[in-house]
Amino acid sequence: MVFLKRIITIIIIFSLLIAIVSLFLPSKYEVAKNVFISADVYATRNYLEEQNQSNLLFNFPDFETDVEYDVTNVDDGVDVTVYLELNYGFNPITKFYGLFAYDELEELTNNELEKIKVEIEELPKIHKVNVQIKIIDKPIWFLSIRDTVTQNGMNNIHGKSYEKINNYIDSINIEKIMSPITIYHSWSDTVIDVEIGIPISKEIVIFEDEIKLSNIDAGTYVSATHYGSYDRLPETYFGINEWMRKNKVIVIGAPWEMYITDPAKELNSKKWETTINFPIEKIKE
Repeated sequence: MVFLKRIITIIIIFSLLIAIVSLFLPSKYEVAKNVFISADVYATRNYLEEQNQSNLLFNFPDFETDVEYDVTNVDDGVDVTVYLELNYGFNPITKFYGLFAYDELEELTNNELEKIKVEIEELPKIHKVNVQIKIIDKPIWFLSIRDTVTQNGMNNIHGKSYEKINNYIDSINIEKIMSPITIYHSWSDTVIDVEIGIPISKEIVIFEDEIKLSNIDAGTYVSATHYGSYDRLPETYFGINEWMRKNKVIVIGAPWEMYITDPAKELNSKKWETTINFPIEKIKE
């Protein structure tokens, strides 16, 4: 019994010593880190804001984390300075861990910063695009097939739809007047509502269940040309969206693409031209 009392006394004294010593230990880990990121300033800020609001930015489960950051536009990219504070709280054990785990925390911070850099640089880049306001003074009639597909289904839908529409156009001997188009009525991670069409010279009556007569409305459009392969179209979309955000235009309908270059005739994807168009409210002069 005496031995047990001594053990308990030693434990109590040891715990008190740890608690007293911990009062003089740092209660937080503070660091400022700088990194250059080859990305657009708007895309970088947007990414950091989204991650921070979702508590995914420097999320260390064992600590209360406070993150601030500055983003500075520089040549060929941005400089990002992150101010990170990990609070150990008043738990003596956590404080002692923080004291001896400084190198580990430093490595975790550097790894997290590198991960952020890689993820931002892998985002579609906002490059400079020649955005114009285009006026369409009369409707553009086209024959189309509309469907809802998955992301994987997008790989095959264009070719099949264009073949069906072309065959129908040949059968009724109507004139094609422009390059093929695609209208994206809605787009989510799971389902895409897409309409594939070929413009024709006039309004006609259709006797076909799958193929419909549709039209692009007359009106005002934000338009830009994408040069290159289709898998890089998001880069031009980003540029257009940035232009529309800065100029405070109001989009009133679904965007549509027109494929100026026929990939079957021009094999070099760098030479492909695609126009992207957004219907907008008429801009006040």
